[in-house]
Amino acid sequence: MNVWQNIIGIYHRPAEVFEQLKPKTLWWVPLIIVLVVSAAAVLVSRPIVMPEIMAQIAQNPDIPPENLAQIQERIQNPLFSLLNVFLGLPLAWLAVGLVFWGVFSMLGGKSTFVKMFAATVWAWMVSIPGSLVKVPLMFVMETAKVHTSLALILQPEMEETFFFRLLSQVDIFAIWTLFVMAIGYSAFTGIKQKKSLWAVFITWAVWILVLSLVKGMTKMAG
Repeated sequence: MNVWQNIIGIYHRPAEVFEQLKPKTLWWVPLIIVLVVSAAAVLVSRPIVMPEIMAQIAQNPDIPPENLAQIQERIQNPLFSLLNVFLGLPLAWLAVGLVFWGVFSMLGGKSTFVKMFAATVWAWMVSIPGSLVKVPLMFVMETAKVHTSLALILQPEMEETFFFRLLSQVDIFAIWTLFVMAIGYSAFTGIKQKKSLWAVFITWAVWILVLSLVKGMTKMAG
């Protein structure tokens, strides 16, 4: 299976792909692809996203009026958005890989951090179809607040509630990504796939619960 077959196969036969990647993970391939596509999605969606971000900043009481113009100018710079992609995503992958390297090591898995990082990056290829769905929806709906999560069942006025924040994390593309991650971690650590799925989804459930609580506390403090 060549690299192009791996790229396509990660979407519909991830177990086979990760078995092929055991000797050589080729982590740089998905890293480059996801970064380029993510950067393109950010630039394309700016006409929809930026006005909403500017409005949120202008309404933030914690920002001193004398600093408002400077902050808005900095955020409106496309280089700022690209910096968030090219620095933020790799840092996120490193953090996720490190967390699950620790989790699977405690479960008796045998792997290296590089392989756990590689499985994480390959799984993030799912963000590409996510972008292909969400960016056009932004233009159709004329808002950056598009959801492919369970938040769809709630009313928009519930947006500031804990329940909305929690359900917004239960996104179809997030679930797909986690599923692929679990398969990759299983292949690279020797942990059975069922056990790997439990480990990944329980860790994620704890994370989104904490994240939703922290966001609520931050808003209350603000």
